[in-house]
Amino acid sequence: MIMRSCCVNWGWPRACWSKPAAILLVLLVGVSGALDAQQPAPLPPSEAFTAAMAPYNAARAQPNDLTDADTLALGVGVAHAAHDCVATTVDPQAFAGNPVELLALGRLCILGQQFEPARATLVRYLALPEPPEREVALLLLVRSLLGMKDPGAANAQAQSLLRDYPYDAQIHYAIDSVIDASEEVNDELNRTALQLCAQQGKNTLPLLLQGKALSAATGSASASMLYADALRCAALDQASGDLAANGPQQLRTLHAILEVPAWQHSAELSPMEEAFARFVMTAVPLPTLQAQAVSATGLAPPRPLPLGQRTVTLVPFTLWAPSTISVLQTLVASAPQQTVYAITSWRANTGGADTPSREMLNSLEALQAALPAKVKVLVVPDVEFQSFHADAYPGGIVVREGRVVFNAVLAGDGAMRMLLRTLPAATASTGGQLSSTHRAK
Repeated sequence: MIMRSCCVNWGWPRACWSKPAAILLVLLVGVSGALDAQQPAPLPPSEAFTAAMAPYNAARAQPNDLTDADTLALGVGVAHAAHDCVATTVDPQAFAGNPVELLALGRLCILGQQFEPARATLVRYLALPEPPEREVALLLLVRSLLGMKDPGAANAQAQSLLRDYPYDAQIHYAIDSVIDASEEVNDELNRTALQLCAQQGKNTLPLLLQGKALSAATGSASASMLYADALRCAALDQASGDLAANGPQQLRTLHAILEVPAWQHSAELSPMEEAFARFVMTAVPLPTLQAQAVSATGLAPPRPLPLGQRTVTLVPFTLWAPSTISVLQTLVASAPQQTVYAITSWRANTGGADTPSREMLNSLEALQAALPAKVKVLVVPDVEFQSFHADAYPGGIVVREGRVVFNAVLAGDGAMRMLLRTLPAATASTGGQLSSTHRAK
C-alpha cells in the first residue's frame, strides 16, 4: 500500500489542502447544491427514452445478470472451451500458419478461462509477419494477462495499443480494465494506474469538453461513462497525494464539462452531475438517517442511524442490481469487523412513489436472509437516500465522524480496494481477487 502521512482517504484533511484547491472545492460544492435545488426541465423524448432504459441497461451490464438457465448453459460452454483449448494447444505448431484459426484459438482459451494458453497463442499470432487483426489480438492479450493476474504485463500491451492505434472505445475499455486491476494493489501498480489515467484523460477530457463521446466498430463508450472514469482517476490522484497540486485545474475541467451545451437536456447530464456530486461530498456534513430495518419478521419502525461518532459503511443498492449480493459478501469477507448497512428506498426500486409494498418487502426479507449476519438491510426515505447521489448500484459509502470519506459506485475490484483502504482492519491489498465485482463492458 502507498504510505500516506497526509491527504488520506477520499477527502483531504484540511491541513493537506492547497488553498486554491480548498477554495475551489467549496465553490463547486455550492454549485452542486444549487443544481440539486433546481427542477430540471423535461428531456426531449429521445433522451427521456435513453434515461428510462438506463436502469435496465445498467443491470444487464453487471456480471451477475444471468438467469439460472443462462448460468448453467454458460458453464457448459466454458467447460467445452477449456477442454478444447487444452487439447488443441498441446501441439504448439497447431494452426501455426493460419492466422484466422490462431486468433479464434485465443478467443476459445479465454472463454475457457485458460489464460496462459490464450497468452501463448496470441503471442504466436502477433509474431506472424503481418497479423491481419493485430489490434484485436492485443486487446485479447490484455484480457488474458489480466486473467493471469499480471496487470503489469497487461499495461505493456495497453501501451502498444495507445502507441499504434487511434483511441477508441475498445482501447478505453482495455485501459479501464488495467487500471481496475492495478489501483491500490501496491505502489508500482498504483503508478501504472496513474500513468494510464493520465493517458485516458488526455484522450477523453477534450472530447467531453467538445460534447462528444467515444465509438468503435464494436461498441461505444458514453459520455457519462467517460466522465465517471475521469472522476475515478481524480480520486486515485487524490488518494495518492497528488491532487493537492493538480486539483484546482482538474476540478475546473470536470465542472466545466457539466456546462457544455451539448450535454444540456441530454440523458448524459444527470449521471455526470450525480457522479461529480459524489466526488465532492467530502465537504458536506451528514444528517442522521431515519432507517427501517428489514428482518424475517417484517419491517421495524423508523429509528435514527447516527453517522457522527464512528466509521459507518453504507452500500446503496436496488433489487434490480444483480451484483449486490456478491459485492456485499466480498466487503464483509474483506472487512470482517465492520458492520455494513445495505440501504435502499422504495422509490429507488420502483421508480414510483416512495411507499412500501408487500411484494417489495418480501424481496427485501429474502435478500436479508441470504446475506451475512454482518449486513443489515435498511429502508430509508428516498430524499435521504438520494442525498448520497446514489444513481448507480451497488455503491459504497464510508462515513467517518459524520463526513463522507468515500462515495463511489462499486463497479470493479479497484473501487472495492479504494473503499477498503478507508476502513480499519480491512484487507485492502486483495490485488485482483475481487472478480465478482468486475465491470462488464
